[in-house]
Amino acid sequence: MRISTLAAIVASLAIASSASAQFTYDPAGTLVSGSGRGRADTRVYAPDMRFPIRDAPSYANSQVWGVGGSEGPSGSQCDTRNYSYPWHDNYCETRTWDMPLCPSGTGHQGQDIRGPSCTAERHAVIAVVSGTITNVGSYSVYLTAADGTRYDYLHMRPVTVTSGERVTAGDVIGYVANEFGGTPTTTHLHFNIRQNVTGVGTVYVPPYTSLIRAYEALVGGSSGPRFAAEYVHQTFPLSEAAFELTPGTEVEGYLELRNTGSETWRPDQTFLATTEPRDGASPLRASDWISASRAATVDRVVAPGATGRFVFSVRAPAATGEYPQFFNVFQDGTWFGDDGGPPDRWIEIRVTVVPGMTTDPDDDADGVTIGEGDCDDRDPASYPGAREICGDGVDQDCSGTDLACPVDVDAFLPERPDAYTTSLPDPIDAGASVPVDAPDPRNSWRGGGASGCGCRVAGSDDRALSSLVLLAIAIAMLGRRRHRET
Repeated sequence: MRISTLAAIVASLAIASSASAQFTYDPAGTLVSGSGRGRADTRVYAPDMRFPIRDAPSYANSQVWGVGGSEGPSGSQCDTRNYSYPWHDNYCETRTWDMPLCPSGTGHQGQDIRGPSCTAERHAVIAVVSGTITNVGSYSVYLTAADGTRYDYLHMRPVTVTSGERVTAGDVIGYVANEFGGTPTTTHLHFNIRQNVTGVGTVYVPPYTSLIRAYEALVGGSSGPRFAAEYVHQTFPLSEAAFELTPGTEVEGYLELRNTGSETWRPDQTFLATTEPRDGASPLRASDWISASRAATVDRVVAPGATGRFVFSVRAPAATGEYPQFFNVFQDGTWFGDDGGPPDRWIEIRVTVVPGMTTDPDDDADGVTIGEGDCDDRDPASYPGAREICGDGVDQDCSGTDLACPVDVDAFLPERPDAYTTSLPDPIDAGASVPVDAPDPRNSWRGGGASGCGCRVAGSDDRALSSLVLLAIAIAMLGRRRHRET
């Protein structure tokens, strides 16, 4: 009894010593010699997932080709060589399962991971993202995220979730063990990522580089929170200011926030989502929202310390009243309010819906609005179809111009002296008219006028003289025409 206890203590100390070493890993696709041909794929298929084992250290390596495995060196599965860095990829390790992304077309579907020690049922396994538990089998649990990506966990015991249950990233879903449908395996967690790949379909994708990123965040990639934001600016009125809209009105604006966490924000991964309650359908949803509870995604890739905008519109509901709407940022199954903040009630847009008002009033009460063609909504005598008065400088019928008065050419003949009372164009001021028999305040061009004199001093007003000459020519030409007609 003493010997076994001492051996356990020595083994624990050895594992703890290796765990304190600096984290290192072999390149993606580099498998244990003789275990198959790996896929050298450095893509991070799940960039914002959490590491599946809650506590560090953990060790990604091979079970079958590890110490104590069926194809590995002889020894105990608790051998310190299984609990040391560097990590080893074992995606595509020799297996018979169909694997379209593996060089041979078949292989191991995911990655084997050992926890801090080889003791079963001690080390908690967590949800790597928020989502729904879509399967609990004899030795497997499937977690499906909102984007359709499925995360598989194998060999846990006990399992602490049920099929159909909604979980949040970080929730405990089971414990590292050796469950294998009645046939025990070594104590480890087998982890898969199943995702749709363009041109291939829904397949198991390499999880190794995603696990490396998540593990670096777990063991000290940053001393601060992974997900956090702080306010910078907004174009919507602040919640304490009046923001009145009439029913059905849409107004676009944006919120600008700074990334104060350690994770990068990305379009279609980082969202401004409704809170109070979380993911509740918003009455302010407008036509450009992603869904009833997702107002917008971030407009650019936002590294830690940089700022990004969430651009969206709000639409006033049909019923009058006050509509407060709270928001928070959501990424990879994590609400920022559960990590680095802000709190759920921190970002708010408050709309007050007021009774609708006509936007096209009839100010002059003539029965026609500007939108209906009224060219002067201050004058009740001006509207389409109104009686037009010629030569008054007013466009009563809204045709676009004032009606010009007709000129009777025959009125200038000597045998019609009575016609000289007709208004004629004034050649001195084109566009204005003066009665022919009225005194001209500028010394009338046909004689007489305000001065009481029909004569002129040479050079006093050449324009008036020119006008008389033009009139005489016009009358002469008309006389000749009438002579020819007779």
